[in-house]
Amino acid sequence: MTRENTEVELLASRITQLARKYSDATHAGSEATEIIRSISATCTELNAVVSSPETWVERIALSYNGTVAICILLDLNIFRILLENNGSASLRCALKEAVAQHILDEPSLDLYKLNNRSGYLLDDNSACWVHYLADVGLKAAASLPQYVRDNRGQIAEGRHRSAFQMAYDTDEPFYQYLHSVDPLRGERFDKGLQRHAGGAAQTSIEDIFDFTYLKPGAVLVDIGGGRGQHSIRIARRHPHVSFIIQDYESTSPSKEEIDDESVYRRLQWQQHDYFNEQPIKGADIYMLSNILMDNTTGDCRRILERIAEAMTEKESVLLIDDGIELDNSSKTHSCYGSSMNMHMLAVLGTLFRTREQWELLFSQIPGRLEVTGSWPVDGGRVIFEVRKMT
Repeated sequence: MTRENTEVELLASRITQLARKYSDATHAGSEATEIIRSISATCTELNAVVSSPETWVERIALSYNGTVAICILLDLNIFRILLENNGSASLRCALKEAVAQHILDEPSLDLYKLNNRSGYLLDDNSACWVHYLADVGLKAAASLPQYVRDNRGQIAEGRHRSAFQMAYDTDEPFYQYLHSVDPLRGERFDKGLQRHAGGAAQTSIEDIFDFTYLKPGAVLVDIGGGRGQHSIRIARRHPHVSFIIQDYESTSPSKEEIDDESVYRRLQWQQHDYFNEQPIKGADIYMLSNILMDNTTGDCRRILERIAEAMTEKESVLLIDDGIELDNSSKTHSCYGSSMNMHMLAVLGTLFRTREQWELLFSQIPGRLEVTGSWPVDGGRVIFEVRKMT
């Protein structure tokens, strides 16, 4: 009698097939992002299948230990110390946890070495992003169960007290708190957002949307663009486009930081609250990058109404780069989609929208905003091309 393959064997076979595809893709110099995501998801599934329920659930419940260890090591600049000393350090508990999470290597007892994963944290902007997630993210997440209980499992459409506000005992919203009450954490958060300014590690909007159709002198308005990390990156690739970067504070990087005169002279910063009237009328492109995910549905309507009022019918394009909730059949979204969705709920009291919720939101804006193009990217992100049709 032929024995049927068990679930474990089927998953192991799947991993072997994916590993072969990954090797072939990297050898050929091809894009392997989706393959990597599939390998990670399948390995996690195999781990869950072979673990006892007790072991698996307790491991998940204790997964914050890795976060705590990273935060401690970043607080004390241990990764830089290991680089400079090329040797050992104390703080055995946090270091041992970092080894267990494959962030550090321990070639011999109590001798700790950097590897390619901890080497990533030597980049200041990358370290700031991880530090923010391990510090602010963990503290806000700790109050998330209480937030859900207080709201009876519902999310209010309007502004309400978030888990972040509960954790930090403040009435200030997330961004205002970081920039006015806790500037040290605010600066760390801002620097973390710069981690893809020089070249995106994830798929960037200019990889998806064709900016070449724009005429010379075309204007892109980057709404809520911060220090312009997305505009700077697009400007390097598309020298025929000029950019206006809008945010609450018109804080711009120096010419030396941008290090390209031809890019710098096409950038302009403008102080603007996106809930107010949009001062730039009839721009070729309006861009919202990771903005609507930060806001409740009611606030999103206000933001989109202001932009729609400024758009030229059928000509102006609104580009939206945001999160999207995928259905359960797409397992490759689990890392970005599920984890970041929980993080957004903790710090802002919002969740990623489904495709149906996005379309409903657009339909509620006077001026009939219509999706004329959409591209799912990176297993949890979507880019929409939107025009005003009437």
